[in-house]
Amino acid sequence: MTPAAPARAERLSPGAVRLLLGFAYLAAAAFYAWQASKRPSPTIFSDEIEFAQISRSIAEDGRPSIRGEPHAFQSLYTYLVAPAWWFDDPQRAWEAAKFIGVLVMTSALFPAYGLARLVVSRPWALAAAVGAVATPPLAYAPYLLREPLAYPVSTLGLWVVARAVAQPSGRRLFLAAGICLLAPLVRGELGILLLVYAAGLAALLWRTAGFRRWRTTWTTGDWLGGAVLLTGVAVVASAALGHRSDAWYTATGFFKQRTVEHGLWSTGAMAIGLGVLPLLALVAVLLSARVRATENGRGFVVVAAAACAGYVVYAGVKGAFLSTNFSTLIVERNVIYLVPIAAAATMVVLSRAEASAPALVAALVLALTLISQAQLKLDQYPYFEAPSLAIGALANRNFAWDDNDVRRALVLVAVVSFWLLLATALVSSRRVRIGVATVTLAALGTWTITAESYASRGLNGFAERLYGSTPRPVDWIDRTTGGEPALYLGQRIHDPNGIWLMEFWNRSVKRVWSLDGSAPAPTLSPDLGAPDGTLSPSPDTRWIVTGNGVEVLGERVGEPRANASIFRVDPPVRLRYAQNGVSDDGWMSAHATYSQYAPDEGVSEGFARIILSRQGACGDAFPTSTVVVRVGTVVVRDQQPALGRVSEEVRRRLAPCALETVVVRAKVPFHVDVTVSPTFVPAEVDPSSGDVRELGAQVAFGFLPKQEDG
Repeated sequence: MTPAAPARAERLSPGAVRLLLGFAYLAAAAFYAWQASKRPSPTIFSDEIEFAQISRSIAEDGRPSIRGEPHAFQSLYTYLVAPAWWFDDPQRAWEAAKFIGVLVMTSALFPAYGLARLVVSRPWALAAAVGAVATPPLAYAPYLLREPLAYPVSTLGLWVVARAVAQPSGRRLFLAAGICLLAPLVRGELGILLLVYAAGLAALLWRTAGFRRWRTTWTTGDWLGGAVLLTGVAVVASAALGHRSDAWYTATGFFKQRTVEHGLWSTGAMAIGLGVLPLLALVAVLLSARVRATENGRGFVVVAAAACAGYVVYAGVKGAFLSTNFSTLIVERNVIYLVPIAAAATMVVLSRAEASAPALVAALVLALTLISQAQLKLDQYPYFEAPSLAIGALANRNFAWDDNDVRRALVLVAVVSFWLLLATALVSSRRVRIGVATVTLAALGTWTITAESYASRGLNGFAERLYGSTPRPVDWIDRTTGGEPALYLGQRIHDPNGIWLMEFWNRSVKRVWSLDGSAPAPTLSPDLGAPDGTLSPSPDTRWIVTGNGVEVLGERVGEPRANASIFRVDPPVRLRYAQNGVSDDGWMSAHATYSQYAPDEGVSEGFARIILSRQGACGDAFPTSTVVVRVGTVVVRDQQPALGRVSEEVRRRLAPCALETVVVRAKVPFHVDVTVSPTFVPAEVDPSSGDVRELGAQVAFGFLPKQEDG
């Protein structure tokens, strides 16, 4: 085997490195903890709520569950953050969970140092370690997601595999295998580390003495046959993977071009967030014969190449698949695990003349291709899936740069980086090289920290807006019920964010039901057991939280908050009234109903009042619609409320900006059925609205008891 190249005497002792690494870790963790303190609320739904509920159930009884329903194992992250929920106060628990994420994600600094240490001296490895955590992906640190744990675990896996390939021993290979097998339990995507490990084993096998002797006997036909065999193995493996993964089958089978595009987009976003130069350095190192001339260099290159291929392909497949059934996203969050590799490669090309001119030209071509294909998303800030794009958003919002301006600036950065790295490779003076490297690293650090800070600022701003709409105190349900179990009951939950936040801040909310199946899963939609409003099944709880046009018979406790009220009830639970088909903003589509099961003030005789409005839809572009209101008795049909004998039918014309009120005689219990035709889609009338619902009218129902004479 080729011996490692003689190294200069290290300028830093191991003790000094440990001290500096510890200081860098504390400084970075303190900075990200400060950023995390500015994030007042979860925002990524439903993922963060699911992880919170699962980890909370683990903290309470050791078993993963959501709303009392057993849940399959999801990630080791849920166990990592479970101790945070031992705090009774929801605010303290939230702060602890964020702090755990910050401490863990920032710890990627340590394996990043080990990875870089394979190819550079201690001072440069220290710089690479800092670069691995001074980067836009660290904006994910305070999120209740897998990334805070997956990032350091991936970096650790890359390091131990690279070291095992560079300096093989049974112990190192066993340790690397164990970590690679454990990593997918954090995040399924980290199964790529198993492919990296397999590539490392293949590289070791390729260089064994026996295999070398065998290779010397191969003819041209043998080489061609081997290539065909490998191609066949790849095809069979792809087909087998397609049987196990819908995403792989869909993306590689039907959307190959889209898969390539998403791979380029995600890699381009990462390159932009890193300041482009690290991408050039990474390509140059992968193509450098000088780096591969040593055992450590070969181990690093094998792992880096396999990881780049694996993570980029994964991002391409996932992005393409999501575009077919969810949304077109720039999934940079699936390639962030390449940042420590890029940081180490940057130190290699800055510390010594390892980059060749042809390699740098190839790197520049790739960088310019990525920049030209990049989706900058300047109109979407913050952009959670690709925090690196925040650097473009900053230029757009502060300097009024448009898409072309940002792209031209990135091209300039790529060209300057090319000439800088080329000059560094040609400079013979070590002092000059260190000076250039120092200035370059300062510029890169400023770029990456700025991108991370602006991404964090935008994401925190979104959290602040969401938190601002949350009732105060946020644990108002827990305070009212004294921690006893409560159930939420609503209908037509168009935006479940409020429900998720209510659950997050109030542990007493154990279940979420809806009358129409619109509640986020796991849920239940109770049937109407009788025309008097009895629910079937009846909730086995004394506390019901109702919202959006639903009210139960019982004692209302406290004041309503955010369109929700708390009732203390005695089973079986009965509805007082309930509407169906009306969103939380008051809009109905073509059909809505209302049932009054029990009188409000003990008086059954009175009037049903229906208010219909188009005051939120003014202008000639909106149609005039026909409204039909029918009032009659309540019957149970297919276990749901329905209109029985019709006592009144009223027809009205509802014009844009108009308001109509219908009042008809009614006796409790009664049922109201409203239809509106034609409907309209706001986004078709005004493309800037973004509302793609079919809307008929804003509607409000009520019962007016008959007043006794005298």
